[in-house]
This record gives sequence, C-alpha cells and structure tokens, in this order.
Amino acid sequence: MKNTSEEIITQQKPSSIRTMFDAIAPTYDLLNHLMSFGMDIRWRKKAIRYFLEKRNGVILDIASGSGDVALGILRQQPASIIAADFSINMLNVFREKLKGHPAENPVSFICCDALALPIKDESVDGTIVAFGIRNFADRLLGLQEMYRVLKPNGISVILELTTPTSPIPVAFYSLYTRYLLPVLGKIISRSMAAYSYLPQSISTFPSADEFSNLMTQAGFNDVRLESLSFGSATLFVGRKR
Repeated sequence: MKNTSEEIITQQKPSSIRTMFDAIAPTYDLLNHLMSFGMDIRWRKKAIRYFLEKRNGVILDIASGSGDVALGILRQQPASIIAADFSINMLNVFREKLKGHPAENPVSFICCDALALPIKDESVDGTIVAFGIRNFADRLLGLQEMYRVLKPNGISVILELTTPTSPIPVAFYSLYTRYLLPVLGKIISRSMAAYSYLPQSISTFPSADEFSNLMTQAGFNDVRLESLSFGSATLFVGRKR
C-alpha cells in the first residue's frame, strides 16, 4: 500500500522523499514558482547576497536541486561551488542547465544525504539550503553537519517556505495549497501526492523562533532571521566563530 502525503510527512523517510524528488525533477522549477507565486526568484536573490562577503570562497549548496541558487552564486565568481543533493535526477537537471555556461565553471556534484555530508571538517566558506531543510529527517543533525564543514567565520544561510503570518495571506495560501496546487501538480507532473506533500510540509516546519533556537543548539553564533512576503518565506542566517 502506498504512503499518503500525510504519512510521508509524519515518517519523513529519506527513501520516500528521494523517490518523490526523482519523480518531479523535470517540473521542480515550475513547482517552486507555483508555490511561491513567482516570488521564489526574488527570495533567492536576497539569500545569495549574503555570500558577497565570501567572494573567492568555497560554497556548499545543500539540497541543491535544479541548481538555481548555485547558478546565482556563480555570478559572484566563487573559487568553487559544491552542489549536493540526494536526488540524482535533480542534479542531472542542474547539469543540463550548466551546459549554457562556460566550461570552466567551478561546480562539482555530490549525490549524498545532507545528514552525512562526505566533506571534510572546516573546509567550506559558506553553506546554503534553499527550500530543502523542511524535508530533512533530522533538522538538528543537518544543521550540525553544516556547522561541522564550515571554516571559522563561515556563514550558513537557510531559505525556507514558512506559514504566512497575516490573516488574509494565511487564508488564501491555505486554500491554494490544499485544493488548487495538488490538482495543478497532477496535471503538470502526474504526481498529486508530491504536490500535496510539499505544501503540507510547510505547516510542520517549526516557527521562526524555534528554528533559530535549533541553529543555536547546533552551534551557530549571531543567528538572525528575515521574514519575507508576510512570512511566506524566512531567511535564517548563522555564523561559525
């Protein structure tokens, strides 16, 4: 018997999540645009700006997916970017996008679990997770892994979809994600379960204060957050002293 989207949320099985992302990889970019009403493009730009201070550094893009974040960071001319994701199909979509960029672009790919990064301690200048950490089976362990691989004075940026804070956006977003988005998902990718799971996973994500405390618990200093578009997304930033 197949798991329902609600069961996947509860169990958060890595194998189930990986299978889901492998299946929707070709339409994942469209999914993000639909879920955010196109605002995800602007939100990513805000997140990427934090890495301007790490020009010529090594940046790790965790849950890199189809690579939109990494492509944005490439414009800042880092020494290199490591794109890590546990869905090989998502990374293949990213590889296709790179074909339109110079051959010498400094991107390497790792298909791995974010909870066990095959990367040396204190070896990267920055890490970023965009729209991915809510799918981690153990968010604290994921944060601890980010902290482990950061060099001293490194920065970690997390961009995540969150529940809007204003009453009108909350009501509209709830109706849209509960009823319309799954139907669109079935039409676009033939995967209603995936398009039901992803919006529902937002409701299970901790509050902004709770997640900030989780980052502090993982070891990060100077943790701060930035609410975007009435709380529809939140930027979390932490540093390693």
